[in-house]
Amino acid sequence: MYRFYLKQGQTQFLFPVTPAKLEVKTDNHNQTVSILNIGEVNILKSKGLDEIRFTALFPNHAYSFVMQENQWKPPSAYIQMLQTFQAAKLPVQLTIFRQLADGSLLFADNREMVLEKCSMLEKGGEQGDVWVELLLKEYRRSQSIAYKPLPQSQGKGNLMQQTVQRPAKTTEKTYIVKKGDSLWKIAKKELGNGSKYQEIAKKNHIQNPSLIYPGQVLQL
Repeated sequence: MYRFYLKQGQTQFLFPVTPAKLEVKTDNHNQTVSILNIGEVNILKSKGLDEIRFTALFPNHAYSFVMQENQWKPPSAYIQMLQTFQAAKLPVQLTIFRQLADGSLLFADNREMVLEKCSMLEKGGEQGDVWVELLLKEYRRSQSIAYKPLPQSQGKGNLMQQTVQRPAKTTEKTYIVKKGDSLWKIAKKELGNGSKYQEIAKKNHIQNPSLIYPGQVLQL
């Protein structure tokens, strides 16, 4: 079983239907050039940005196959959140949780991405269901270079290069609930104090701290 979560700031949602297919693409942007008397050679370059593409279904009814973690929402609610994410000009956090049928956990992805594309499609006869094709690109933080004049004693008109690091936004830590976990155990292990379980419950809008389940993604 797969669960797909998308988060920006304090807004997070679980995709109500697990996408049928996930495509991850990585290019290296290597270059081939011709050199006199040698012929073609490869110039190897660094890895490009990962791209993740999948198609999500936002159903207009609470069908039996809809994820029941959250209260059912109409397609317009999800589309509005996606549009808000794009308009914010900020990265999003994509979490993909994988679990086998026997309950054992596989690896999980937790990536900082840019929401590049949202293409909506409605199909006749599907009573308001909306399909959205999503393209997300890896968000790689960069640094800018600033120049400032040298003191006059070091030469008139000279410039000194100064590297300026772009302030990094701290990505919130997440935890995937495992079988046998409790909020107290999670708070003790991840935060060093079991009594902070109430803070975790409040942050994740959990009304009953005793009711958590394997596969649930918690913000710490």
